[in-house]
Amino acid sequence: MFKRATYQEGCLRRKKRTRGPDVWVYRYWTTNAAGKRVQLKKQIGNVNKLPTECAARKAVDALRITINSDTARGTPGRMSVQQLWDHYVMNEMPRLAPSTADCYSTYAKKWILPRWGNYAIGDVKTIQVERWLLDDVALADGSRTKIRTAMSTMYSHAVRWEFISHHPISSGVPVGSGGKRGPSAGVRVSSLRRKEPTVVTPEQFNLGLAKLDFRDRLLVFLFSTLATRRGEAGALQWQDCDLENAVVQIRHSFYWRRGGILKTTKSRTSAAPMPLHPILVQALREWKLHAPYSGPTHFVFASRRKKFPGTKPLDLAAVLKKKIQPVFEKLGVRGVGWHSFGHTVGMLLAGMGEHQVTIRDYLRHSNLSVTNKYVRAGTQAKTRAHARLVDAVGAENLGSFTEARINKRREVA
Repeated sequence: MFKRATYQEGCLRRKKRTRGPDVWVYRYWTTNAAGKRVQLKKQIGNVNKLPTECAARKAVDALRITINSDTARGTPGRMSVQQLWDHYVMNEMPRLAPSTADCYSTYAKKWILPRWGNYAIGDVKTIQVERWLLDDVALADGSRTKIRTAMSTMYSHAVRWEFISHHPISSGVPVGSGGKRGPSAGVRVSSLRRKEPTVVTPEQFNLGLAKLDFRDRLLVFLFSTLATRRGEAGALQWQDCDLENAVVQIRHSFYWRRGGILKTTKSRTSAAPMPLHPILVQALREWKLHAPYSGPTHFVFASRRKKFPGTKPLDLAAVLKKKIQPVFEKLGVRGVGWHSFGHTVGMLLAGMGEHQVTIRDYLRHSNLSVTNKYVRAGTQAKTRAHARLVDAVGAENLGSFTEARINKRREVA
């Protein structure tokens, strides 16, 4: 039987509350699991956040698109990029890690929406976005790539909800048409680094270590021997340190924004036990005696502020800027970051001849392609390899310039 498609506007009303400011309430119809039509209501926000009806209606747009998802498919591509972003924030953003969500929000609000927000999603063209990123976005290639990724994620959401039939960012061809797909067919932006990551040599490491306080020395030593990420080091609690068995268990990562969030690690591979050298075990025991907080659930490197008694870690970004970087800058090593020590670990393990899989597992990477970005041969390793290669091809056969001229004259005579 033919069923006419309708577009549901819903009903938005301002409701008074016994306590607190008035709120905006949106009512709409939906079909429940039994196939029966029922009316639902959702509180959109209060009048402090949405002072006018116009602001409240704008906030409802993303929800209206969701409840009319079947009807919206009949008019693909007429949704604006701003509406697509609002819909993405409501339906997909809660699933993302806080750091990823904040990164996407920053790039969307500062770059994507000011330029493309009023465009219909079907009017955004691959080459337009590519030229915009290359000519108008004055950022490093890595940041341009992140903007491209944020836009691509939005359009993947649109394709999945069938708001649009093609993906102009990653492919530029209609989905299901059998056309060429992949990075070469979509928006092309280089992701090459402007400069190679800073790597600290063992000599520089030892000189810098000697000039640091014990706490900062222990932090640098942990980063340089366990290849921990900043969030993992911040989230380390005393209950994670099994000093009797010389093992530390990486379980969480800490995110300093939004007031501080203890979250899961970057990947399942990142959550792994790591061995502790006896020297490191002794250093941790000594630090536990002098640390401001040493309870099982207290952070190993906890903030000294009484407002957070052992429940919030140090701001490691501030420690790096105020304590670590000045020391290494005096040694001529500029641009040192916590991540630099991870690259140092990869280079040193490669120079020691460790197998690539061992390096991957030690750095707790999900795949070898990531590890390859960390593994580089140092100058000494390349010098040794060059010497062995020259010996292998027969350096003695090179001879000298004089000897070669004498042999040439003999051949002519």
